[in-house]
Amino acid sequence: MEKIRHLVNELRGKEKEESVKILQKINKLLLTEYMLKFDEGFKIYPIEVEAYYYEENFKDECVHQNELQKNRFGQLYFHRAGKRKDHSFLFDGGGIDICLSDDETFYLGFLIRSAWINNEDTPVCGPGRLTRRVVHHICNDKSIAKISEKEKVEINKIEDRTNIVVPASEDKREKDSIIFNAIRFGIKHDKLKLRSIIELKEPKHPYEDKEKVVLSYMEDNIDDIVKDYSEERIRNIVTGLLGYPSKDVIEKFKKK
Repeated sequence: MEKIRHLVNELRGKEKEESVKILQKINKLLLTEYMLKFDEGFKIYPIEVEAYYYEENFKDECVHQNELQKNRFGQLYFHRAGKRKDHSFLFDGGGIDICLSDDETFYLGFLIRSAWINNEDTPVCGPGRLTRRVVHHICNDKSIAKISEKEKVEINKIEDRTNIVVPASEDKREKDSIIFNAIRFGIKHDKLKLRSIIELKEPKHPYEDKEKVVLSYMEDNIDDIVKDYSEERIRNIVTGLLGYPSKDVIEKFKKK
């Protein structure tokens, strides 16, 4: 975790644009070098994450500002309905963050939106689905539909652990996958590209807003693309990134 800790230390006092670049670097590390190891039989390999950061120079209003999102480097935060750790858990509509804040002055969490679990054939896409899988495993009960006092005890045990986030082993993620950076899902006013995804072309991965993510990536690399602009080249680029020639992405990019 030293690579990540070094980047977290770099965040201090940076302007917003530079902070976004550092947060994207942390996203990349979580997507390529780390996993969550709950036990030998249950390992999670993130393939889609979102960064949430709040401090004096970076007031991200989307951050829950729950007390479990600060000064808990490397520990997990299961989403709550309020800012205190004793507030009720959000099961449906909730998620799980990796907390990377290491003092009381800032909140820093990375929501795991999608991930491979063990060596399963398809990944789990969506933070709510992933949360349910984790809770069902740690509570050894696949029938759980809501968080009771019994489940709270088991979740709190997991949140107290400091050895969950570890260097990845037996990693099936694509080593050369493009890192796509886009705005976070479902936040209409958000302009910060703090959502990072790998393996987007893979048809088994039902990512939300796939086409928007690809269009954002092409906009970020527009100077390289338009050096040799042609309808056919744009179509080939879109197909290569997305897996199919989306007419919507092609037309929107042509208007840029």
